[in-house]
Amino acid sequence: MDGTLLNDDSKVSEFTKNVLHDISMKGHVIVLSSGRSIHSILDTASKLDIIVPGMFICAANGAMIYECDTDKVLYYSPVSLEDVKNVWNMARQEHIHIQTYSDKELLVSYKSKEVDYYMIRCPHPLVITDAPWEILKKPPVKLLAIDLEDHEKLDRFGKEVSNIYPHLNTLFSNPMYLEIISKDAGKGHALKWLCNYLNIPISLSYAAGDQFNDASMIKAAGTGIAMCNGDPAIFEFADILSEFDNNHDGLSQYIVKEFI
Repeated sequence: MDGTLLNDDSKVSEFTKNVLHDISMKGHVIVLSSGRSIHSILDTASKLDIIVPGMFICAANGAMIYECDTDKVLYYSPVSLEDVKNVWNMARQEHIHIQTYSDKELLVSYKSKEVDYYMIRCPHPLVITDAPWEILKKPPVKLLAIDLEDHEKLDRFGKEVSNIYPHLNTLFSNPMYLEIISKDAGKGHALKWLCNYLNIPISLSYAAGDQFNDASMIKAAGTGIAMCNGDPAIFEFADILSEFDNNHDGLSQYIVKEFI
């Protein structure tokens, strides 16, 4: 969604909105894929009026697949509560902001500039807690470590987590956000799972993205599209580079050219 379907103001144009409705009416399956929580995706998509019939949502970098028409979670690959406890405490010891999620809430240790920055685009009801693993009713879809100034520090932390806990996957959704998810999550894995579930050959799938957390999905798709406004590191994984950026309906322009 962010940096791909949505513009830099987290909006969509009327042109893009109409394109989504048009291709849905033609029988194509649309999947909104994001590192965001399901709560944030549904809230944003509803406000923008871009939920169309037959739509699915791939949330938390592939940790959850949700069917909009039936309001059902089809796939769920969370981070265990024990891993939440261990990674949370590692982050606190290294003075790195860390957060996790319930179905609708954002759980943090304290209010901070990182929380304020995150909530601009992804508002959630906020819960302050030093031990989220004690109050969560089920394992969460992910953790998110944030550093607004020091990408290298965040990168070192991600490598440390991966080394200690090889069953977890760490990846960047932008230079300030380090996503921590299950090894059985990931957007590429989710794309393959959903194609199999819908009995659609993966060769007929299209996936577009702009950041490194989109790389597995772009590689897995029959046609992978990298947004020209995206991280150049993902360009090598794509079959196509968009002609226009996310502020000029780049993805929708491609859809019109290819399908309408």
